[in-house]
Amino acid sequence: MALSDLTVRQAKASGKAYALPDQDGLALAVSATGGKAWHFRYYWANKQKRISFGGYPAVTLHEARRLRDEARALIAKGINPQTHRKERQAAALVAGTTTFQVVYDMWLKHRALSLKAGRNTSLELIPRIFKNDIRCNRTA
Repeated sequence: MALSDLTVRQAKASGKAYALPDQDGLALAVSATGGKAWHFRYYWANKQKRISFGGYPAVTLHEARRLRDEARALIAKGINPQTHRKERQAAALVAGTTTFQVVYDMWLKHRALSLKAGRNTSLELIPRIFKNDIRCNRTA
């Protein structure tokens, strides 16, 4: 039987963990202390796997069902949802840390090891030139 919003809202702690099954592998796991989380169970390489979609109420029943459907579509394409999620998170992390400014700062830190500090040295000139070029390009 499919879960309803009312059933999910009324799920209470009972002293030990239990799960309320929905459909197609989705279930609401209720911990002994009353925490609620969405879990999706599936088979990959003849082994049962489980992936969590987040806690209730942050992830609603409707969102959990949508995430389940996306995971089932990945399985149908021969893609493990857990590894797909990890690859997406790693790609997002790399995308956020590889801006030009970050790469420039890393390069300058590396170059500073071989350059001397002083007013008219290249170690002092490089950041000034860089800032001037960036400022000019912003207005252009």
